[in-house]
Amino acid sequence: MRNLSKFILLGLIIGLCGCSVQSKIMRQYKGKSEKELVLSLGKPTQIEKGEKNQKIDIYVKKKALKAAMINTGAFQYDRFESPRSVKTEIFKYYLNSSGVVEDITYEVSYER
Repeated sequence: MRNLSKFILLGLIIGLCGCSVQSKIMRQYKGKSEKELVLSLGKPTQIEKGEKNQKIDIYVKKKALKAAMINTGAFQYDRFESPRSVKTEIFKYYLNSSGVVEDITYEVSYER
């Protein structure tokens, strides 16, 4: 019984990792040329040089998040709101010397 629960937990973890943003982006853009990348996403925010003649195209997206109501379960007159924040998503596309996407990383951060 204990082995079965471990097996189910391992299956859930693998399944959830397959649904992540980075894996979806990886499936969509890995192996595509730089030209296709620019046509679908536009001009990169930053361009950096990597190791072994690698080029890194960096796309930064910022989104302002409004205050959201938080339900306390107490009186209906109690109002709690989450603070306003800015969500910053950073997509890094690693291109080889021939201009083909080899790897992609995704980072997200929140600022108040």
